[in-house]
Amino acid sequence: MELYTKIHYQNLRPNNIVDYNREAYVYPAGNVRITFDSRIKTSNTVTGFLNSRLVTIPASSSIIMEVKYDGFLPDSIRDVLHIDSRNQTEFSKYVVSRLVYT
Repeated sequence: MELYTKIHYQNLRPNNIVDYNREAYVYPAGNVRITFDSRIKTSNTVTGFLNSRLVTIPASSSIIMEVKYDGFLPDSIRDVLHIDSRNQTEFSKYVVSRLVYT
């Protein structure tokens, strides 16, 4: 209801489409979810949403790995990912896609 109200009264409209490939994995202990997002593309033709022939352009060549978990990250997963030796950073597929059109 809150989203509908904002869309209606603040005249909010979509301004770009973000498309990417996602490879997802789940590890039940700790409810660990690991995703790899690649081939990040964008289009500012928002009327083409869900159109399989929509023309998109590359927004980033990065492969984004995201790790989410509830409560704890099991040691077996932490060891495989070498979390302690990696830098954490923020990455927004939406922001990267918007930069293409600025």
